[in-house]
Amino acid sequence: MLYAGRKEAGKNVDQLVQFFVEYKRKNSSELKLVLIGGGQIELPSKEIIDLGFVPSQDKYDAYAAASVFCNPSRMESFSLVIMESWLLRRPVLVNCECDVTTDFVRKANGGLYYGTYKEFEKCLDYLLRHERITEQIGKNGEKFVRENFSWDVIVRRYTEYFHKASGEI
Repeated sequence: MLYAGRKEAGKNVDQLVQFFVEYKRKNSSELKLVLIGGGQIELPSKEIIDLGFVPSQDKYDAYAAASVFCNPSRMESFSLVIMESWLLRRPVLVNCECDVTTDFVRKANGGLYYGTYKEFEKCLDYLLRHERITEQIGKNGEKFVRENFSWDVIVRRYTEYFHKASGEI
């Protein structure tokens, strides 16, 4: 499982660590949690690996190698790391308290969302145990990013907006 971003309370990483430790305590699994990015957080388990800042290619390699990417934040206006994960066809797990990331997951059919520890556990189990479905979920996410956030789509939308705003359409 991968997390990429600032390791701070505002990103809810402390809850992710807590949920992961609980998951490992209750489930026999070789799963590790890998953290990438700045900030400091207490690591209560040797199953959690904090890589700190890494070069871009290493970050993309980590996405590609991950079974699942988790963004536990409750407050996002967008999530570049989710889009990056989807471009590498990895499913995402997000906090249902964040309307933006939950909406992206629903629209893309690119992952699952949780609120409680029990939901986190069930979602993670599902993603880890259903490889073919998880692969399709990752592909769904990639398709969503390419159809909604590629440069040609963004430029076309802005051009249409400016034409409408200027009365040309």
